[in-house]
Amino acid sequence: MRLLVAVFVLAMFATAVAQTAPKPSTPKAPKYNPAAEAVYKGTVDDMRDRECPVSGGMGAHIIMKLASGETIEVHLATTQFTKLVEMNLRKGEAIEVTGWKTEFEGVQTIFAREVKHGGETYTFRAKDGTPAWMY
Repeated sequence: MRLLVAVFVLAMFATAVAQTAPKPSTPKAPKYNPAAEAVYKGTVDDMRDRECPVSGGMGAHIIMKLASGETIEVHLATTQFTKLVEMNLRKGEAIEVTGWKTEFEGVQTIFAREVKHGGETYTFRAKDGTPAWMY
């Protein structure tokens, strides 16, 4: 009986250790580079929320179709923050993104500082690149 209890306790301990073991690290987002900022024009091809190391949790993203036909992912902010600013974009609508284009997670990506749509401007970062959702 003691052997059975010892095996049970050992199994519980092993399970607890496995659950607290460090998880594989996710790629760290590069620091925003305001000196390399540019303006990109295109249309909304899709909008996606996904786990994102840039926003530090569930993040909102636009898949933007450029005039060249290329699509590029635009990192905005946390999903919660984009709901606060009440962005209401639809597929096919024209947008203008001011941000930094770089390679992240193996693909070309734009880290947005602001997005213009119609007469609205949605700001996601300060001019120095500090994320607005961190305030």
